[in-house]
Amino acid sequence: MKIVRRKKNLNIRTGKKHTVREYTYCECLDFAEASYRHRIYPLLYCHLEFSGHLDIDRLKQAVNLSARIVPEILFSYSFRRGAFVNSGHTADDAVKYLTDKTTVPLRPDLSKHPQLQILITPGQGQDHVLVIMSHILTDGAGFLQYLYLLASFYNEALCMGNLYDGKFYSPKAAGKYKRNERKLSPLLKNIRVQAPTEQSRHNRLRSVPPLRPSSKGRQPFCLTAQIPEDSMKLLHSKAKRHGVTLNDIFMTAYARTIARLLNTDTAVLSCPADLRRFSPEYQELTVANMTGMYQRVAIELPAGCSFGTALQQIHLEMSLQKSRRRCFAGITILNRAFHKTPRPLLEQIIKAVYRASPVSYTNFGIVDHEKLRFNGCTLQNCFFTGAYRLPPDFQLTISTFKNVCTLNCTLLGIPNDRKNGQKILNQVKQEIEDWLKDSESLPVL
Repeated sequence: MKIVRRKKNLNIRTGKKHTVREYTYCECLDFAEASYRHRIYPLLYCHLEFSGHLDIDRLKQAVNLSARIVPEILFSYSFRRGAFVNSGHTADDAVKYLTDKTTVPLRPDLSKHPQLQILITPGQGQDHVLVIMSHILTDGAGFLQYLYLLASFYNEALCMGNLYDGKFYSPKAAGKYKRNERKLSPLLKNIRVQAPTEQSRHNRLRSVPPLRPSSKGRQPFCLTAQIPEDSMKLLHSKAKRHGVTLNDIFMTAYARTIARLLNTDTAVLSCPADLRRFSPEYQELTVANMTGMYQRVAIELPAGCSFGTALQQIHLEMSLQKSRRRCFAGITILNRAFHKTPRPLLEQIIKAVYRASPVSYTNFGIVDHEKLRFNGCTLQNCFFTGAYRLPPDFQLTISTFKNVCTLNCTLLGIPNDRKNGQKILNQVKQEIEDWLKDSESLPVL
């Protein structure tokens, strides 16, 4: 992360000057997200439902404190310069209290607004909070890290009579996270990417048809289907007996749904991978883009193929791709080229090499409800979503909170897209529930 200039700002309370960043250059994977902004505007969303009400002043105070560690949350983004720019935004620009007549800005312009937006809609004894985060600034794992940091500052903050004076007075939060690490290079050391799997090579030219038709519709839909806690407990138990992961199960259900809808015997998915997990010693706060991609996970689903057989096939393929570090493919080269190639040319290369699929999948993982806790109110529900997809693109996202799994898709389209999107979610859910009821033995491949 290259920081090119700093300036001194006067602190009103103390009369002392403290250093403030003016702008921060983006990293290569930040730039990759920005390159697709005309097709997939780079935003992530977290939906929070509280019993009770948040203290707005305290929340703004927590945002200002967290900006001392992750200053880019209050910066705008210059697409021309490829940098986060200090435009003078404060927590007042990031935290908005909505009324019934307020139009919710689902797609704020990142070149004019902060990279973080917190929209609070009050209800009778409850708050619905929508947190919007720039995907240029961070990936899903980093977004969750930031929310934990924000909650820590919110809970540690003193009463508003003791305003922030330029120093951390929240010792637990500030002591744990002294800085944010955005450099990708440390994760790429000693990583050797091996050859693609036989399954990937065999299906490298196979096309991925869309799941919904093209249209000029731009009506937004945020659709969900939930797998309840009782079913998730059974799912954990059965996954353990079969030696597979929950992610393997979700991908199998999605692949079988795709195959049925498209009337095909082979489904091809891409699966994101958190690169941080390949460097266990990398324990820094990383509000950054550090996600690689298993580009082509091909699942063969001939007539009569059971869920269990497809599941073992996916588990084997994912295990091979993980052991071969296929999620790092191309990233080392991109990281080197990023600092030597003119940005317009690099954007063209990214679009040619990293093609966006019309069918995608993201598992945000498990939200730690002990870390995402705001004193004074109770968080009852939480789920994450990706960007709103233009027709004909479709993305399935998954997140789990308090052992309740939420399947989601966020779409722009026409009213029929809402019906079709909900149908896909329900079918994926039904695939999982049917497998839970199935007593088939573990197949031998």
